[in-house]
Amino acid sequence: MLPDGRIPVLLSAHAEELIGEDARRLLGFLDSAPEVDAVAATLLRVRRRNRHRAVVRAADRSELADALSALAAGQEHPLVSRSAEPDAHRRAFVYPGQGNQWPAMGAEAYRTLRDYRQAADVCAAAFTAAGAPSPLRYLTDAAAVTGSQVEAQAAQFTHAVALTAVWRAHGVAPDMTVGHSLGEVAAAHVAGAITLAEAAAVVIARATVLEGLADGYGMAVLGLTPEDAQSLIESVPGWLELAVVNAASSVGVSGERDAVDALLAQASSRGVFARSVTMAFPAHTSLLDGLRADFVRLLPPARFQQTAIPFLGSATGEAVPPETDFADYWFANLRNTVRFDRAAAAAVRAGANLFVEMSAHPALLFSLGQSAGDALTVGSGRRDAPLVKTLAAGIATVAAHDAEFPWHDVIDTTRPALRGFPNAPMRSVHLWALPQPLPAPPSLTLATEAWEPHRPAERGLALRRTAVLDIAGPRGGLGDLLRDAVDHHPGMVSTPVHDADLVLAVAPNLGDPDVRESVAALTALIDDGLLRYPDDVGTDCRDLWLVTTAAEQLTGDPTPRPAQAALAAMHRSIGFEYPDRAFRHLDLPPVVLDEAAASAALDAVLGGGDDLALRDIDGMPAVFARTEHETVTTPESWADDPGALDHVVITGGSGTVGQHYARHLAERGARRITLLSRHGAKGSAAGGPGVQTVCCDVTDPVALAVAAAEFGGDGATLVIHAAGTAQFAEHDTLSAAAFADTAAAKVEGLFRIAEAWPRRPGARMLLCSSVSGLWGGRGHAAYAAANRLVDVTAAQMRAEGIRCAAVRFGLFGTGIVDEESVNLIGRSGLVPLDPDDAVAASLRDLPGDPIVYSADRARLQIFRDDPAPPTATSPASGGDTTAVVLAELTSVLGIEPAGVDLDASLLDMGVDSLLALDLRKRLRRATGRSVPLAPMLGGMTGAELITGLDDEPQRNEIPA
Repeated sequence: MLPDGRIPVLLSAHAEELIGEDARRLLGFLDSAPEVDAVAATLLRVRRRNRHRAVVRAADRSELADALSALAAGQEHPLVSRSAEPDAHRRAFVYPGQGNQWPAMGAEAYRTLRDYRQAADVCAAAFTAAGAPSPLRYLTDAAAVTGSQVEAQAAQFTHAVALTAVWRAHGVAPDMTVGHSLGEVAAAHVAGAITLAEAAAVVIARATVLEGLADGYGMAVLGLTPEDAQSLIESVPGWLELAVVNAASSVGVSGERDAVDALLAQASSRGVFARSVTMAFPAHTSLLDGLRADFVRLLPPARFQQTAIPFLGSATGEAVPPETDFADYWFANLRNTVRFDRAAAAAVRAGANLFVEMSAHPALLFSLGQSAGDALTVGSGRRDAPLVKTLAAGIATVAAHDAEFPWHDVIDTTRPALRGFPNAPMRSVHLWALPQPLPAPPSLTLATEAWEPHRPAERGLALRRTAVLDIAGPRGGLGDLLRDAVDHHPGMVSTPVHDADLVLAVAPNLGDPDVRESVAALTALIDDGLLRYPDDVGTDCRDLWLVTTAAEQLTGDPTPRPAQAALAAMHRSIGFEYPDRAFRHLDLPPVVLDEAAASAALDAVLGGGDDLALRDIDGMPAVFARTEHETVTTPESWADDPGALDHVVITGGSGTVGQHYARHLAERGARRITLLSRHGAKGSAAGGPGVQTVCCDVTDPVALAVAAAEFGGDGATLVIHAAGTAQFAEHDTLSAAAFADTAAAKVEGLFRIAEAWPRRPGARMLLCSSVSGLWGGRGHAAYAAANRLVDVTAAQMRAEGIRCAAVRFGLFGTGIVDEESVNLIGRSGLVPLDPDDAVAASLRDLPGDPIVYSADRARLQIFRDDPAPPTATSPASGGDTTAVVLAELTSVLGIEPAGVDLDASLLDMGVDSLLALDLRKRLRRATGRSVPLAPMLGGMTGAELITGLDDEPQRNEIPA
């Protein structure tokens, strides 16, 4: 939260026009009434930070909507800060001298800002401990008009230090400090060069000697060069001296009050900017030469400390080193001409490109604009505006401009992301000529799963650095057996996990055949780190194999072990979070392995493949690979049997899938359809004669028993289990509760309906599963596991003689996931199924558990195909890398080479995540080298891609 109580909300895009599109999408999402801080946190969790940024300050949804509307319309808004700065900033905190202070300047901040108040109290205690009056009266009381220099200067020091505390609390800390006259004391203290007690002593000493001077002096600020100011001084009678040089055309002149008044009049008559400054003593002039002894006597015996934050002083115009004499410097600070122009220039040379002024009203921003060039300058307060409002606007401006702003300091980014949150817009890129006809929509694919003998690739001569890792949970002896096998295998050398390029992650020893017990066991292990094993391997790891036992059912096998099957589905999903690492799966037979079988397992791993199973065939180990066969001929529909649709019961009856089934079966003549739904008839679109909707949560055994007794009749002829919810989260944020919630309706609801609802002899059960259980998906660990458990349950029911099939559907459209998620999944190549075609296909006599989906085949192939590693026969990398990159970029983008700007980021060219996978695969094939995917999607330019390929050694150790 910002000082004014508003929440900063960051929008970011790789192109300026996409900020407005993102604002439009967020406006629509606000209809679901999310809290502003939840929107801010979700944006930070799910979006990368790009070059173009907008920070909205909003106290509530109304303010957020108003600001988003302005962004969407391309209009300015007082609560919006924008920037296209590509880099992080080096920040200089600037502390001005006297002249812009007034009583009660800190009253609002002291009353409302805890960080300000705490810092001010600490400073006040330091001054009172030194015998000086507390600065708090001047800071907080408008009636505290005082002639005491000690009190006024202590208040200005305290105000500057307390403002610094507020900026730091909101993620803005200095990389250096720059002081001006009195402000040098605060700058030195904030940098750590002097202690608070020493700073208070310096303020008291300088104020004390100045207070002893007779009244009758003044100061004027002129918009002149030092040379022109000197000429003007010489034209005015009376004593005057050049005291301050703030910038090339901004100076300060001290002198006798009458002479200062005459100077102001003369400057004004010449059209020169001139104004008086509230300062009744001739600081920074030769008149102070005689005060040195008195001043030094008041200073403590101290020295400047070594500090990581440079302190740049205007007394010398450069950084103050720790060996500088303490007394000499502080007298020079009081006596010498202030050369803020030189100090600001030194800060720029040190890399400062952001200046934040710590004062009640801007005093040096204009001068900084001259001395610091294009640097960003921000104030902390204005006399004509509430301090908290100015502070909040300044912090938001810095946050918008700084590419590495620490957002976690102002927003709780650990809270869960909002569900249904809109995706970030991407720049549209036409990949085909507009006059060409669009391709026909993809047709429905019907496929079945099969396991076929696997022909391994020829193993190279290089040894694979291999480690065996036991995943959290109960252990058997498999891990130790494989470690021993690695030690003796001719193609491997045993290596610690963090150094291995090949890691075998052994699934925990979970072999209970009961699906519900397996859900409970997995749930208990998730918060104990069950899914954290990918984080334990090192950056050299190229292949991470999950080794399970009896997770798959090949011909002649018993039904799969549920927990093992679920872990395999989770492993595939987690792999999408690591695009530079291959996540593979080896399933071992449901028997105790001997040394020969363990060695055969390692041979299988070295032979390549993604989803393998080792089985014993006639006493010999054999390796099989998972395949899918598309149906050549379309089987008959068993729904044509008149009795099959006599009484249809559908769980999740008010959901999208359930409603499609209800409508389709009603049109096919189903005599009676009972829809079970947690929400009752609410939202139900299926109706008509014979269709009834019953409010019933299928995970509630009591409610289900009551419903079955009242509506079960003489039993169902077809039960369709379409109930389901989904929690999508990456592996390191998936909680046990989220996993349990995802499994509840899918798994527990399935068992409840099977146990409680009466079925006639020969009745069928149709379970709605998902290809996610087979293929996985980013963030799908829980959802993929739940669907895989449904598949296992279907196999168990078939083994018990129940006519049951789990239909692994592709993308069914909205329902379990929202429209934005559908669009995101669609980028993988899956497209929404035609509901009638999908339902009709699921009612056909397909063997086992059919796979039903529609897809853009080219994109789906990129999504599912792991790029083959470079081999000894890969094209050599030499030659013109630039030409190769240009050729492949033009190919994936569908543009002419002249349209490729190698200095632009790949994202700005239109390379999204899918195209980046394709580009990376092409480059790997063409050069034998690979650049990590994360930098490609993180702002890497075409030129940087070329450099990365040239710097990456070819992986000749990978076998042919």
